[in-house]
Amino acid sequence: MAQDLSPLDRLTALVPPPATPVFGTRDWDEVFADLGLRLPADYVAFLERYGSCDFARWLSIKDDRTLTREQCVLAPEWMEHYRDLREDYPEDFPLAMWPEPGGFFLWGSTIAGDYLGWMTVGTPEEWPVALIIHNYEEQEHLFRETMTEWLVGWASGARFDSSGFAPGAEGHPLVCEPW
Repeated sequence: MAQDLSPLDRLTALVPPPATPVFGTRDWDEVFADLGLRLPADYVAFLERYGSCDFARWLSIKDDRTLTREQCVLAPEWMEHYRDLREDYPEDFPLAMWPEPGGFFLWGSTIAGDYLGWMTVGTPEEWPVALIIHNYEEQEHLFRETMTEWLVGWASGARFDSSGFAPGAEGHPLVCEPW
């Protein structure tokens, strides 16, 4: 039966949304126009259900509808520190950063300083999830799935062992709270 559910419904069954979600108030088309980029439908659906939130006080996902027009214009600078490292150490920091063609676009981060986003290759529904680990030892982890599919794999413990991102990691219960 769980296989009949959408990834968003499977995630909701694993980790319900916050009781009082915090939603951005801007219209999605306005945000897309200000960013100059259309974001994947599953991300939009996730945010319309969960809003800006933290999972287990560890993984934060932002609702881009909270961004002002001015903040959207600054989105290309979000990963400027990575570009600086890539300029000095191109072999260690190979990823393109949006708005470069196919570049990484940020949708979440962890308390440990890891970044989650998409590599913007093809249509938004085709974008693979990318994980940039804060210590940069392993530069890129690409997952050929949607953001919500990735979250289901993480929340279910199917993707990572108990030393990583499994439920209850770092002593925090796997609950979703607004921020």
